[in-house]
Amino acid sequence: MLRITDPTLKRMLLDQIVARIDAGGIDDLLQAGFSPEFLDCMRHRPARDLIKASEVPAIDFRVSIKERAITEYLNRLDMMRRDAHMCEYFIRHGAAVQVVCMLWKISAEEVRGLRAQLLPPDQPLGRNRMPAPAVRDQIHARWAELEAGDPQGSLRDRLYRLHQSFPDCRIDSLCRTIDEFSAEPSWPVTDFGALS
Repeated sequence: MLRITDPTLKRMLLDQIVARIDAGGIDDLLQAGFSPEFLDCMRHRPARDLIKASEVPAIDFRVSIKERAITEYLNRLDMMRRDAHMCEYFIRHGAAVQVVCMLWKISAEEVRGLRAQLLPPDQPLGRNRMPAPAVRDQIHARWAELEAGDPQGSLRDRLYRLHQSFPDCRIDSLCRTIDEFSAEPSWPVTDFGALS
């Protein structure tokens, strides 16, 4: 239990109890452990009495906090931020609209809106040239390493790490290189390199 001694916080807690009573939440307060006599006393007290009570140092409050729930929520926020950051990274580094749609389950319209915000208006769009054959061989070798090293990992994480290894290549070029010898494309698109 966390001990609350700050008069402002104590007053806010008392106000919250009174607000709950006024809103018909007496059952919830009873289940939380408050006695009927205490709630009845609180219901009929003027605000000035609550202010005075909150200023008495001997009257302290103890609250419990659901650490796990807060931690889980903060972790979800971190994941959402990481996802948004990685999505922006893919857009800034030339991933095709269809690839971003597939990896983040968002619409092409949303991707185009993000591109309009993130990319300079004069940046050329469309299919990029394939890397030189020697570089493509290195890309295939690195991709095989990434797949073998983390077979259960996400496709977006592998593509991100691949681009980190070849930062001079656009992501659409990397994706086309990965698929260059595949009987079936890895990407559910028709014109893969098109960014429009």
